[in-house]
Amino acid sequence: MNSAHKAASLLLLSSLATTLGGCATTTYAPRVVARGELTLQYDHGYKMNAGGERIASGLSYSGLDKYVRCVPQAHTHARAAQSAGRTAIALSILGGVIGASGLIGLAGLADTDHLGAWVGGGLGLGAVGLTLAGLSWRFKNHANGNAVDAMNYYNDSVGSLGASCDDLRYPAPAGAPIEAPPVDPAGPLPTDPAAIPALPSPPSL
Repeated sequence: MNSAHKAASLLLLSSLATTLGGCATTTYAPRVVARGELTLQYDHGYKMNAGGERIASGLSYSGLDKYVRCVPQAHTHARAAQSAGRTAIALSILGGVIGASGLIGLAGLADTDHLGAWVGGGLGLGAVGLTLAGLSWRFKNHANGNAVDAMNYYNDSVGSLGASCDDLRYPAPAGAPIEAPPVDPAGPLPTDPAAIPALPSPPSL
């Protein structure tokens, strides 16, 4: 392989690297969750659900800050997730466009008299695209991390207890102790199993 073809191959790889990425999907949805609890799924991006509705999606996480607004730490992380997500999206688009434009350097294969200039310019554009793609990935990780932190702070304080920021009433926990009836001196002792009320059955799955 001559130097021109080697340079063209390197240029092609550097440009394509800015546009390729992996993907994955989770299909299981929790069946037992508290009334206002946030749950997380991954389907080409994080999805947050509560009460059978989609609350927010990555990378923008629009609406998450409003849903968790009553928990200060959660609200702060949600806003940070939205800011980092918007930056990641912008850098990804810009990096993809600039990286792909580096393919113009392949024109040097036809204009061999100026091959160095074509390939050099293309590699330069590809390098800029790769740099922006790397920064985008960094901001993407920040966005996802902050969103998960927001979810955890919210669930610990409100969601897992069966409330939501729109309705902060906390329901009685399932299986809560039942107040014992007054003791009848003529009846069985409180230690008699027949006198102890049964706890409710666990939820059926």
